[in-house]
Amino acid sequence: MKRPIVHALLLIVLSTVCAVASNALAARQRKLVLPGYYPNALRVPQRAPAQAPVPAPAPEPVAEQSPAPGQPPIEIPTTTVARPAGTGTVTPPAPQAAAPAPAPTPTPAPAEVPVSQRFPPHPDRPSVDISGADAAWLHGRGVLFLDARRTSVYQEGHIAGARPFSVWESDIDQKVARLFEERSDPEEQNLPIVIYCSGGACEDSHMLAEKLWGVQFNNVYVYKDGYPDWLSRGGAVRKGATP
Repeated sequence: MKRPIVHALLLIVLSTVCAVASNALAARQRKLVLPGYYPNALRVPQRAPAQAPVPAPAPEPVAEQSPAPGQPPIEIPTTTVARPAGTGTVTPPAPQAAAPAPAPTPTPAPAEVPVSQRFPPHPDRPSVDISGADAAWLHGRGVLFLDARRTSVYQEGHIAGARPFSVWESDIDQKVARLFEERSDPEEQNLPIVIYCSGGACEDSHMLAEKLWGVQFNNVYVYKDGYPDWLSRGGAVRKGATP
C-alpha cells in the first residue's frame, strides 16, 4: 500500500522538476509565467516633465511714412483678432440700396408740318375741297376765311374772323380787287384761303373760288360742309357785320 503512494509522489516530483527545467530553458515567447512571478511589477516608469506653453510672438509694429518730408515714420501697432471657436461662417455684408433708375427722357413732340407743305398751291385748278377737321386746323393757324353767303345771313352768324364775300351781291368784284391789292405779291397769292357757304348743295363757295382763281389766287380751298358743320363741331362763331 505504501509503495504505490511513494511511486506516485516520485512521479509528481520528477514531473515538476522536468517542467521547471523545460520552462527555464524555453524561449521567451513559449515560457510560462509562474504564479506570483512579476519581474516588472516593481518598475515604475518615469513621468515626462510637463512642457511650459510657448508664448505667442508679439505683433510687429508697422511703420507708416509720415506725409511730411524729413520726419520719422509713425509706428502703428497691429493687432490680430482671433475668431471665436465655433464661428465657421462669415456674416455677409448688408446689401447696398440699389441706385434709383434714371428718369426717362421725354420724347420730343414731332415738329409740326408747315401750312405751306400741308396745303401747297395748286395753280392748275380753282379750288380743293377740304373737311371740317382741315378747316379747323387752318383756322387755328390764322388762315384767311371768306363767307360766300349773303350779307344778311352772314350777320346772323359766321365763323369768327371770316370776311363777308357774298358772291351774289354787286360789290363782289370790288371786294376781290381789294383782296388782290392786299396780296399783290406772288408769295402772298400762294397763301391758303378757305371759302365756305351753307354746305350741302350750296355752290356759292365754288363760284367765289372761280373768281379768286381768275386773279391769280392759286391756293383756294372750299370747306364743303360749310357753316352748319362748323356749328356742330363747336367752332368759334360771331354775329354782326364785322369779322
